[in-house]
Amino acid sequence: MIRRAIAAAALLASCHVWASGPAVLTDSEAATKAADITRDYGLSKDKTECLLFDTADKGRYFLVRVRENHTEACGGEAGVSPALFFLKIRKRDGYTITNAYDSEHYRPLKPRHKN
Repeated sequence: MIRRAIAAAALLASCHVWASGPAVLTDSEAATKAADITRDYGLSKDKTECLLFDTADKGRYFLVRVRENHTEACGGEAGVSPALFFLKIRKRDGYTITNAYDSEHYRPLKPRHKN
């Protein structure tokens, strides 16, 4: 019984370490991380340069609103920049959740598919 508890604690600790990453301390770092996540996880079909990443400091995390960037190069109606989804990025370790999957509920990022 004690061995199981020790093994479970070790597994939990290793999962926590795996899930943790570098701290995200500034709005700029949060926007960059959001752009990387959006591209790497395929959260939008738009090119990164055709998206805007608006950040808001919420204390323990950054809230990033991802919007379309309508320009001549990107297309879309000028002066209109609809929100696509949001990301919440925890400051202490960069852990991220998003509502990109259903536009309503915040969920962890799904595993990436390798091509």
